[in-house]
Amino acid sequence: MTRIAVIGAAGRMGREICRASLETEGIELSGGTVEPGAPELGSDLGELCGFGKTGLTAAEDPPESAEVLIEFTTPEATVKHLSYGKPHVIGTTGLSDEQLARVEEASHGVPIIRAPNMSVGVNLMREVVREISAKLGEDYDIEVVETHHNNKKDAPSGTALFLAHAAAEGRARNLDEVAVYGREGLAPRQEGEIGIHALRGGAVVGEHRLIFYSGGEEVEVVHRALSRRTFADGALRAARFAANAQAGLYSMADVLEGLPNK
Repeated sequence: MTRIAVIGAAGRMGREICRASLETEGIELSGGTVEPGAPELGSDLGELCGFGKTGLTAAEDPPESAEVLIEFTTPEATVKHLSYGKPHVIGTTGLSDEQLARVEEASHGVPIIRAPNMSVGVNLMREVVREISAKLGEDYDIEVVETHHNNKKDAPSGTALFLAHAAAEGRARNLDEVAVYGREGLAPRQEGEIGIHALRGGAVVGEHRLIFYSGGEEVEVVHRALSRRTFADGALRAARFAANAQAGLYSMADVLEGLPNK
């Protein structure tokens, strides 16, 4: 049994993870947190996520009994919560280089799994994209298009960058040197560039498309998330891994491959 606490339990993903943990064998929800002064403070976590009364209430800090913390919040909050010193599953996106360095530093003391997308499908898609990019070669132009709901804050999404990096790696390129974020005015496509575009609207959970264009054909790889439960289930899988891992920084690739402890 892996005992988890959900940081940001009142958010969209927080509620989804709470419900998934209550419905998943081998996982025990120990508690969940909300921001100080939040209207959900003291609310029953089961009622917050639509499961029903559990007797567990939303608090400002996670309980000591929690073995693993799971978090999909903001970059600033995520860095702050590293001070809890517990194994941590981080799905937060938009972290700066400095914030990522703080996460890596914290992983010297505890296991941390950080992934821009906890979906099993997206993480397998990354390997496919890298291979396709390598084998099609430079004759194929690459465009990345992602779509999310109208409340998403960061753009492009962490997943879009995750997949764009894979496409660049397939051609032994540095994404920072070939990425073009949208186009405006006179902006003819340059050889080797990777276009990255973000769409925002409605209630779209998440869609990512990578298109490889040549003069004679198009190859497209698509992932559509139909429910946030997909990400919640992946986060719980990562929590099980973190509960038994040694200190270190891990990815979802490590989780899916079940690599030995570092």
